[in-house]
Amino acid sequence: MIKIVKAPLQLEPFLNNFEDLFTKPSYCSFRDLCGALSVCDKSKTVANLCDTMADCSKGKKSRSSYNWFLSDANWDENEVAQRKVDLFIDKLCLKSNDKILLIIDDTYKEKNGIQTDGVGRFYDHSKESYIWGNNFVTSVIQSKGLFIPHKAKMYFKNSDECVNFKTKLEIAFDEIIEPLKVPKGMNLCIVFDSWWSSEELINKCINLGHSVVCQIKSDRKVGINNIMNFQVREMANQIDEKHFTKTIINVRGKKKTYYTFEKNVIIDRIGEVKLVISKRKRDGVTKYIISTDKSLSPKEVISIYEDRWDIETAHREINQKLGFKDYQLRDKNTIERFIQLVFSVWAAILFWEMDNPPAKDGSNPRTMGEMIDQVKMQALGETFEYIMIYFNLPVPKGGLLHVLKGLGLKI
Repeated sequence: MIKIVKAPLQLEPFLNNFEDLFTKPSYCSFRDLCGALSVCDKSKTVANLCDTMADCSKGKKSRSSYNWFLSDANWDENEVAQRKVDLFIDKLCLKSNDKILLIIDDTYKEKNGIQTDGVGRFYDHSKESYIWGNNFVTSVIQSKGLFIPHKAKMYFKNSDECVNFKTKLEIAFDEIIEPLKVPKGMNLCIVFDSWWSSEELINKCINLGHSVVCQIKSDRKVGINNIMNFQVREMANQIDEKHFTKTIINVRGKKKTYYTFEKNVIIDRIGEVKLVISKRKRDGVTKYIISTDKSLSPKEVISIYEDRWDIETAHREINQKLGFKDYQLRDKNTIERFIQLVFSVWAAILFWEMDNPPAKDGSNPRTMGEMIDQVKMQALGETFEYIMIYFNLPVPKGGLLHVLKGLGLKI
């Protein structure tokens, strides 16, 4: 296991932006845990994170102190999430009229036993089976092809023991969409799949001044000219192929070809929206996507909806590389705080990469996994350099990291 003597170089500038949200002792815990999360090779339990910090680390605390920081310290993980968004907007130099996406979905974590808050029996559509575990409503902020994880909020199944029950739709709006603050004049678009496409949620988003792009189910009824009403798939079946337009978009670095048809339609209790019917000849799949912003072209609507896949990428990579679901904690608030630290590490590494891009040699941009490996190697070099200084050994010209790079190590 890599041992660190301080927060890795890539994280420090980012973490300093959060210092005012904590007391001094709590900020030290925040910095220590984020640093350990970025390099820990084992499951990201508090015990393993604490063990990742070298005993000689300045200010290292006991495991119980880090547990207390997550469970009882006076700080707000929602403020941390909002600060990440503010930094993201600043880092991308987003201005008035720029578009920013808030992508909503949910994910599961299988758990044994019943000691953890929120554990229950859920149907996991990705596995097409029931699982026993936790269910989280999750979100990602995306713009200009880059994204950061935003929030994860635990869902409780309704029961006699559940106080102040909220549906997943209510959690998405009350705890993620409504509290999100973006600069005045910026176009915030809420993106989700057909499961979330309720009239109530869409109207709440519209009332906040946000637009919505989402898929609707094939049996959803749409109206034309306040006279005719069809299930959307019936309408699609009546459209001649010659009326579909070939549309090519870039999706995650690859070109995809769609055949699209657009029409302004009326959806009961929502009003007029732009409907885009899209087909792909390769797999024959037809999708029905609506946009409350009727000025968007079919290409823009399809591109925005394709960006919804970023949240699936986030679920996978954050779990594999940063231990999003490694928590061995029981309390809802403690778990959500832990997850927010994981999300903060992702943002820190992404921002550092933006400021220090790899050489333009024609190779593909680094994946998040490769970025995290860079952080680990950097931390290892920093630890070796600390040891050399501790024993009063001469540090090579250019620093130890320079020497390691000369040996061919990618740092």
